[in-house]
Amino acid sequence: MSLRPEKPIWMSDQEYERQYGSAQSENKQGRNVEVKVNSTVPEVSTDISPEVVSMESTSTPGSRFQRRKRERYDEEEQKKKMQIQRLRDEQLKKHDIQMTEERVVNVDQIVRQHYNERTYIASKSKRALSPIIKLRNFNNAIKYMLIDKFTHPGNIVLELGCGKGGDLRKYGSAGVSQFIGIDISNASIQEAHKRYQSMKNLDYQVILITGDCFGESLGKVVEPFPQCRFPCDVVSAQFCLHYAFETEEKARRTMINISKSLRIGGYFFGTIPDSEFIRYKLNKISEDVEKPSWGNAIYKVTFKNNEYFKNDKEFPSPYGQIYTYWLEDAIDNVPEYVVPFETLRSLADEYGMELELQMPFNKFFVEEIPKWMTKFSPRMREGLKRTDGKFGVEGDEKEAAAYFYTVFAFRKVGDCPES
Repeated sequence: MSLRPEKPIWMSDQEYERQYGSAQSENKQGRNVEVKVNSTVPEVSTDISPEVVSMESTSTPGSRFQRRKRERYDEEEQKKKMQIQRLRDEQLKKHDIQMTEERVVNVDQIVRQHYNERTYIASKSKRALSPIIKLRNFNNAIKYMLIDKFTHPGNIVLELGCGKGGDLRKYGSAGVSQFIGIDISNASIQEAHKRYQSMKNLDYQVILITGDCFGESLGKVVEPFPQCRFPCDVVSAQFCLHYAFETEEKARRTMINISKSLRIGGYFFGTIPDSEFIRYKLNKISEDVEKPSWGNAIYKVTFKNNEYFKNDKEFPSPYGQIYTYWLEDAIDNVPEYVVPFETLRSLADEYGMELELQMPFNKFFVEEIPKWMTKFSPRMREGLKRTDGKFGVEGDEKEAAAYFYTVFAFRKVGDCPES
């Protein structure tokens, strides 16, 4: 049996051989990360002829000219005011991030404010026009696959960091009996309530709560909601667990919350940034760079210092390794923390949970997509189709989603120790 780890799909053969050495006794298997499914997908026409509406004005040419001039002036003034306000907001955010890096301000304050603002912005925008719509479709497909794999009919589900309730329909498809969603952003919880009320065909109980999933005991958060049925069959954390790794105390509090919420045999699963991919990208940057950074037109990651290099290309601590993350039309330079996967695995083991699955998005998608071509709607399949006719993401979106994130799942096998 090989002692070398499996080669990540985003790493070249040369890079893998250089880092882990060669093993001539092993058969080298070329890995193709592309997937093409022989499935008949209905053609979807994108040619839409806009209706042209003609309006006749009864006002005089002079008055029309004055009105247009005034409208242009008002529009320019409005743009100036918005630009000034945007600059102020950016300055405040930079100040808050600096305070967070120096441990003066808790990251929760910035996260709560960011998602409150994003909820308002999202409610005013059209999702179909988002520049990262393909990436959103890909992430949603991953969550459909992950939820279906570890959730069963009649299950009670606890979702940490539930946001605006974007996964409610996914759990409806899984046939759950109760969904408990908790999020630090009250604006997101309010939006989730609106979304749930608009879904007339959901036949399971939904309880939505504003609370801190990572920094305080969930017992206090759910106490005012006696209808919550604990222990749960499933605990989910989608794109949010990295906030728990601000400190060891916070990470342990989170794992206690999860373990105590789960029944024996229940699953804790989610999606997190891939710490090995982050290390891989850092290792490609010159050690002289004071603030290591990488990205493309879709996303950007920036570390506050080069302590990683000063510590012989190792993180000084598994906790508090802060970076700012920007994602077009979604995340505006919000502080996040590296989640070293072996640290997560060790903590889970300590609190009675053993690893069932850990896989980069792209590999998980390639393995699961064949069985989903008949499950996804024609609209969803069309949303996942690439320019070459295959399915997944491509271009700048590929690194930002398929390589940057990984799925994981743990099964509870023992009681959570009292601490």
